Amino acid sequence: MAYVTDLSAGQRLWIENRDRLTSLTLASSSAGQQQSQRLSAETGEWIAPPQVFRAAGGIVIQLETVTGSRFFQVQGSQMQLLSGVPALSGAIALPVEETAGDPMPPMPPMPPMPPMQPMQPMPPLQPRSPMPPMPSSELPKMGELKMGDMEMSLNPMQMKMGNLELRMGSSNAQPQQRFCAQCGSAVQMGDRFCAHCGHRLAELSHD
Repeated sequence: MAYVTDLSAGQRLWIENRDRLTSLTLASSSAGQQQSQRLSAETGEWIAPPQVFRAAGGIVIQLETVTGSRFFQVQGSQMQLLSGVPALSGAIALPVEETAGDPMPPMPPMPPMPPMQPMQPMPPLQPRSPMPPMPSSELPKMGELKMGDMEMSLNPMQMKMGNLELRMGSSNAQPQQRFCAQCGSAVQMGDRFCAHCGHRLAELSHD
């Protein structure tokens, strides 16, 4: 059962009992805005309609239950269940009307959330296969560089370009010297026959 009473202009109080639980709902409206507060407490089942008084300390609600008298107090927008009997001398009783129900019925309980599924374990990482060794034929020889007809070597330090050869410690590039295999006379690089004995000269490579 539920009851309602007007406390002041724009302020109403709903009082409801369900089994052993008593609920108070205080609704206030001003300037087109509505606010409400709610308080619930275990009081026991009512055996009589509630009584509401306007006392010096605020609004007092008296309930007669199967366990005895219980009292609530409303001060402004604050509500509380009193542990003792308040002073009601000079208090004014307010009219209480039975109503269909609380304007703010209790919300149904939320369904429990389903348990979270455990995360699947991560698959183990596959070891990376080692890189195949590079063929030795593709590896450049240490200290050697070839570009066209130019060759450079670090051990020993020397450079060849065409007919010129430069070694470390030599200040001038000297052309390679040729000698006749027949008589041993010096010949020029472009000679095909020995100028001393007429011997045919073998062609020499520039390597």
